[in-house]
Amino acid sequence: MRRALRTLSRADDATLTDYDTPLGLQPLRRLLARRMGEQGIEAAPEHIILMESGTQAIDLLCRLLPQPGDTVLVDDPCYFNFHALLRAHRAEVISVPYTPSGPDVEAFARALSTHRPRLYSTNSALHNPTGAMLSPVVAHRVLKRAEQSDVTIIEDDIFADYTSAPIPRLAAFDGLHRVVHIGSFSKSLSAAVRCGFIAALRHWVEGLIDPRSPRRSGAGGCPPNWC
Repeated sequence: MRRALRTLSRADDATLTDYDTPLGLQPLRRLLARRMGEQGIEAAPEHIILMESGTQAIDLLCRLLPQPGDTVLVDDPCYFNFHALLRAHRAEVISVPYTPSGPDVEAFARALSTHRPRLYSTNSALHNPTGAMLSPVVAHRVLKRAEQSDVTIIEDDIFADYTSAPIPRLAAFDGLHRVVHIGSFSKSLSAAVRCGFIAALRHWVEGLIDPRSPRRSGAGGCPPNWC
């Protein structure tokens, strides 16, 4: 890291002072695209937007996806910041029990039917705080239920670098159709490296870059729940 910082300090003035594309540094987005490809997630660099952190990524998605008063499903237990951020954006939070192989599918189905949520926020690989890992069968059932109920899923994968065996990702099965995949380097590289990312379909990314985008208001094939 010290060598990298020294190299950066000798970079040209434009690298050190100019604005980059709103998507973020392209070489890093290419690296992320390759890394996600190893997990079965097909995301081109233009489908990736860099964030200050995984928390900022969740916050930005909470600003755009649910409206005040909308219901959002989370795991029980879940990362405490999910609750804090969703409540800050005045969402109604409903918890679904988490099992050693993923969310309780029957409870998930009941919550969809009863509360008609707009969003489901979860971890797939190394669930926080249980450490559980999503099974392929549960992933398939969750995605099928989400599609039937037109629910968008935020998949928080900030512990991806700690997985020692292949673990299913909802974004890999879904092809980023209704799953927004986020990650961060703060757990595996350094807590001081504030760098996260969001991977999503291109027109979703446009809405994240500019909330005034016509995609946000329903023109031109907006994402599920954005119209």
